[in-house]
Amino acid sequence: MPDLNAYEIVKLTNRDEWNQFVLEAEGGTVFSTAPWLESAELSTGDPIVCYGCYKKGQLVAGISGLERRGGSQLVTPPLLPHGGFLHRPVSSNRPFSRESERGGETRALITYLENHYQQIHLTMAPAIMDVREFVWAGWEIAPRYTYVNDLTIRREKVWERLERRTRNVIRKAESDGFKVEPTTDIDEIKHQYELVYSEQKQQPPVHPMTVQKFAETAQKRGLIDTFRAVSSNGQTVSIVAFARSCDCLYAWISGADPAYRDTGATSLLYWKVLELTECPRFDFVGANIPSIAFFKRGFAGELVSYYAVEGCPNRLLKLTTAVRRIIKNR
Repeated sequence: MPDLNAYEIVKLTNRDEWNQFVLEAEGGTVFSTAPWLESAELSTGDPIVCYGCYKKGQLVAGISGLERRGGSQLVTPPLLPHGGFLHRPVSSNRPFSRESERGGETRALITYLENHYQQIHLTMAPAIMDVREFVWAGWEIAPRYTYVNDLTIRREKVWERLERRTRNVIRKAESDGFKVEPTTDIDEIKHQYELVYSEQKQQPPVHPMTVQKFAETAQKRGLIDTFRAVSSNGQTVSIVAFARSCDCLYAWISGADPAYRDTGATSLLYWKVLELTECPRFDFVGANIPSIAFFKRGFAGELVSYYAVEGCPNRLLKLTTAVRRIIKNR
């Protein structure tokens, strides 16, 4: 068992120190950096917190999240696909040493969170694969999936890897006059996002105004590039805001008009972006719903898993949450 007294958990306010740690950490992605966290804070009105886990004066692990409900909850901000736990790389080449270090850091952070929050819900990056400490602590673990494309090869090879059905609809969209172009129209992002759920008569998972404000903030900070597919008469039929990092391009926010679902316009949009980007990897950001997974599978990316973890130290609240989940899924 790890010696928890060997670790000190401190709230970090120095964003430069946090950013430097994220860039080097296992599990660190662009979504854990200060510009993205601050954008989440501005768009939701809830405060962002970052915690550092120190051992012998060295920052060895950390957590970022959004505080909600008067500080009783800590969650990965809405619209951010990854966050949660980060770890400094371990220099030892001995697997048991690395496992021991990760386990101690994770256990120390779990203990701290359970003592300070009634409910914790964090989504890890794919690099965080060992979630046993969360299981042993009684947390709920949910596997999630995405597709990631290798773009270091020639685009002709990427095209050949696409499923035939996907290549066919892309060709069809081009022959029907659909085009892909950059846009800065944030109102269009909100509108297309709403259209996806209006047809299904469902409430969007994130309020459209939050989506609009988040996209606007991210655009002003230069964090995203947005492209839309337009029909031959100039009608926007699909839109995607892509988040950039030095090693990966992420499909961040998307929306589409259901009336144009069978035109192939959205497939064309993704292909044109994959064709032109200089990023070595592309992450579709989620493939957890059958229809969405089927669409994204057509681009022949590697299926990658990651985890969402949920802790609820308050037993009564945990029971209430479980009952609500059962009723929702009936």
